Amino acid sequence: MQGERPSGDELMGDPLDGLEVEVDVRLVRDGEIILDGRLAELLKAVSKTGSLLSAAKLLGIPYSKAWRSITSLERKLGKSVIAPRRGGRSGGGTNLTETGRKLLSMYERAEKRLGIVRRSVEGSVRRPDLLVAGSHDLLLENAIRELSEYDVEVHWIGSYGGILSILMGDSDLSGVHLLDPRTGEYNVPIFREFFPSGGASLLRGYDREVGWAFRRGFRFSEEDLLSGRAALANRNRGSGTRTLLDRLLLEMMRERGLEPRRAMRRIKGYDTEYPTHTEACLAVIKGMADVTLTILPVAEMYGLEFTSVGWERYDLVVRDGANERVVREILGVIKRIDPPVGYRIPPDFGLPIGP
Repeated sequence: MQGERPSGDELMGDPLDGLEVEVDVRLVRDGEIILDGRLAELLKAVSKTGSLLSAAKLLGIPYSKAWRSITSLERKLGKSVIAPRRGGRSGGGTNLTETGRKLLSMYERAEKRLGIVRRSVEGSVRRPDLLVAGSHDLLLENAIRELSEYDVEVHWIGSYGGILSILMGDSDLSGVHLLDPRTGEYNVPIFREFFPSGGASLLRGYDREVGWAFRRGFRFSEEDLLSGRAALANRNRGSGTRTLLDRLLLEMMRERGLEPRRAMRRIKGYDTEYPTHTEACLAVIKGMADVTLTILPVAEMYGLEFTSVGWERYDLVVRDGANERVVREILGVIKRIDPPVGYRIPPDFGLPIGP
C-alpha cells in the first residue's frame, strides 16, 4: 500500500541470509558418542604437528581441555589413542597409536563419503617461557602468580598426565604426588619407571597434609560414604589424590569384608570428576557433594571441616632443556614465602632426588 512504512524485518533484510548447512559425522557405540568433528580435528592436528600442545593451540583449545578430551576418548575405547615418542626438538613428541590412526581413518572415510571437507590446520605455535602441567597445588599456583615478568602457562591435568606431558615434550615442569603401591614410597619409583634413561629430573618438593573435607555441621563418617548416604566429589583419574583415594577406599572395604567392585558402585558421586582441589571443595560448598579428599590449605580456604588421613609428598619433575631461570625463580619464591597451614618445606627442598 502506498505510504506504508517498511517493517523492521524488511529493513534488516532476510534473517535467513548467510546461513549455511554444516554436517558433522559422529562415531557412536551403544548410543554414546565416541568421536565427533572437533575431536577428530584434534587427532588430525596431533598427527600433523607431533604435539598435543601445538594441536590444541592451533585449534584454539585449552591444553587441559584437549587433554581431558583425549583421556575421555581413551577410557571409552579402553585403548590409548596417543603415545609419547622420544627425540625431537623439545625432547619428545606425540604420535597417534595404531588405535588412534584406525579411528581417525574410519572417521575421515565417513566424511569423504558424505562429501565433507574440513579446513586444514596451519600455523606456528610459540612456546611460553615455561609450561606447567601436573597435579594441582595451591603453593605452586601462588608462586607462579608472583612471576609476572615471565610467560608461564599452567594446566592442572593430574600427576600421571603431567609426567606423560613431559615425555611428550609439551610441559616443562610437573608437580606429582604418586604413591607406589608396591613400595609405599612417593614419586621416586614411578619417576624411575617413566624416565629410566633420563630426559627429566626429580626435585624434592614439600609435604602436604591430606584428608576428608566436608561442610561444617555435617557429620561425616566412612560408613556414610560406603553406603551411598554421603555423596563424594571425586578427583580426576590420573591425579595423585585419586590414586590415594582409591587406595583408602579399598582399605576401608577390606576392613569391612566388602567386595570392592560391588562396594565401589554404591559410592555416590564416584564417577563425577573434578580436576582441581578447589573445584572439588566448591562442589561440597554448593551442596553438589558432601565430602571430598583434599589438602588442608584448600579446605581451610573454603571454611570446610577437615579430618586428616596423613601427609603426602609433592615433588617436582623438570624436563631436561626447560628454562632453568624460570624454574629457579619459582623455587626461590616458594623458599621465601611463608607456606600456608598444611605444608611442610624440608631443608632439601629443590634439590635433585637420587639417580
